Order: sequence, then structure tokens, then C-alpha cells
Amino acid sequence: MPAKGFSQRLLGWFDSNHRDLPWRGSADPWAIWVSEIMLQQTRVEAVRRIFPSFMQRYPNPSDFARVDDDELLSAWRGLGYYRRARLLRAGAQAVEENHGGVVPSDPDALAALPGVGTYTCGAVASIAFDHPMPAVDGNVERVLARHLAIRDVVKSGSGKRIVREAADALLDRERPGDFNEALMELGATLCTPRSPRCGECPVAVDCKGLAEGLVEQLPVLPKRRAAVDVEARAALVRRGSGEVVGFRVPSGEINAGQVDLPGPGPLVFCTGSDQLAAAIWERFGVRCEVGAELGIIRHAITHHRIRLITHEATVRGRLRAPLVSAPTDGPSIPWTTIARKVFALAGLQVAEG
Repeated sequence: MPAKGFSQRLLGWFDSNHRDLPWRGSADPWAIWVSEIMLQQTRVEAVRRIFPSFMQRYPNPSDFARVDDDELLSAWRGLGYYRRARLLRAGAQAVEENHGGVVPSDPDALAALPGVGTYTCGAVASIAFDHPMPAVDGNVERVLARHLAIRDVVKSGSGKRIVREAADALLDRERPGDFNEALMELGATLCTPRSPRCGECPVAVDCKGLAEGLVEQLPVLPKRRAAVDVEARAALVRRGSGEVVGFRVPSGEINAGQVDLPGPGPLVFCTGSDQLAAAIWERFGVRCEVGAELGIIRHAITHHRIRLITHEATVRGRLRAPLVSAPTDGPSIPWTTIARKVFALAGLQVAEG
């Protein structure tokens, strides 16, 4: 299959059919970098909503390099996977310290930045600086595995190598950024994981997976880790007008740096109100009267499926650190997603995001 014919058909389709996204058409490497980090493991619609305000607030790496943890968590709210935001800040700090606040154009310098892996480096280098480098994400893996009928597990060492070599061989050297975006766009809109629209695909004519009837079986993915069901409990302690009791999750724990509801922890099994009260006493050193169940929240963290039972509760005496009283709708309070779900269940005001 001649690479030129593939790229011409793909780019012709992309030029006429690409989605209008707020980061498209920009050559600003910082904006491209931010969008690529936001889009990792997050729905496009969520990024579409948050990206413009983020860029208005932090138009260059130097602005984001200076934010503290609370501001970082607030700015990233609604995107999840907050470790990405911390790595982006570390990368912005490295740009400030080592490159005068300007995102470097050299691919090696880009790759050396914290949080910039092979994919992000290829995306920024090609889209912002026209370096002829492939950018292989999950969408690209799927498109090429189907198009070339690659039967290796795409996440294995051999599978990654085959896909990356194919992406590099097909890459349009004159429009590398557009080519990479076009491959990703094809995977996101037509060559989807389920029910791919092969009849509309611009490169279907020589798709080996389609010709061999393998589209639904490709790409070959590693076996998923079995989901673990966890039942947990937490206390909703109301304090004053619109405030509840929370605590800052310590470093090293899930949701580190955010504010969560008191309990034994989101992945810790706990049965009944007595055990919940005992867990709060052991963890926070305060006596708590745990009342009736408020309701049940379902939430997923990594491969855990959490069934969180929330109880109305009161605290005897004064709060002790690390417990604090904070408004549920405070825009600067980085409440966890699961806590915000509890607030909605209880009919409390919740900050947007």
C-alpha cells in the first residue's frame, strides 16, 4: 500500500470532516500540550468545556507553573486523573526554569520534560513544530491494527513496535501534524471500538482487517483486570449554612490533595454505623454520632467499583485537624468527585465542574 495514497485520502477526508474543537487550528505548543494531556482518558466533551477557560486563565506555561495545589485541583476539576495536572505543572515549571518560559521546539528537549511521554512528544512536535514524528494513541492503535490486520497484542512490546513503525511509514512528511490528528480523528469518529462505520471510511478500500472480516476482533487487547466490588461508608456532617465536615486526603493515598468526607477510606470495607463511628474515631480522633443512611452512591476508581453508603452524622465537640468545615459549593475547595456525588444526593449546593 503506497503511503502517499493512504495519506492523501486520509487528509482529504480530514480537511472536509474534522470536528470543530477549540484547540484545533492553533500552532501554540502550550495550548496543544494542554489539550493532549486533558484528552488522555477523558471524554472530548469534558475537555471542550474546560479547555477554553483553562487557557484564558493560564495562557502560557509560566502562569501554570506558579499555581498551588488547591488552585491546580480546582482548575482541573471535571477532568479527573489529577496526577496529569501535577505532571503538567511540573513540565511547565521545567519550561520556566530551563527554557525561559518557552516550550522548546527540539523533540529531545520536549521529551525530557516531566509528564511528556512518547505520544505527547510526537503530538506536540508534529502539530506545533511540523516535526515528522508519529503520535500513537489508542485511536491510532485501533485504526492501524485494523487497517493492517495486526494480530499482535497492541500493548505488548512487539505490538507497540509494529504499530509505531506503521505510523511512521505512513506519515505524511509535508503535513505531519494534520496527519496525526487525522488518524486520531478517524479512530474517534468512524473507526470506533464498537460498530465502526467502515462504509464511510476514506481508507477502507485497502483495509486488510475489513477484507479479512477481522474488524470486530481487532485490535487485540490485553485481558482486562477483573473489577473489584467494594462497599464503603462515609459520614455527611453538616455544619452551619451550606458547610460540611471534610478532610484533606494525605499524599500517597487515592485522591491525594483533595478534600473528602470522613470515613475509613473509599476502598476500605466497613459495615454498619457502629463500625463507621469507630473508624472515624481511630482515623481522626473525634467522637461521631452516626445516624440513618442517607443513600447509596456508586463510583469507580481504577478497577474498583465502589458502593458508598453515606450516613447523616454529628460530631461531638470541636473539630480536630485534619478535619475542617468547608462549603460544598466553594469553587476553591477541591472536593473529591465521590463527595460531590454525595452532596447532590443530599440536595446540597455543588460547585460547577
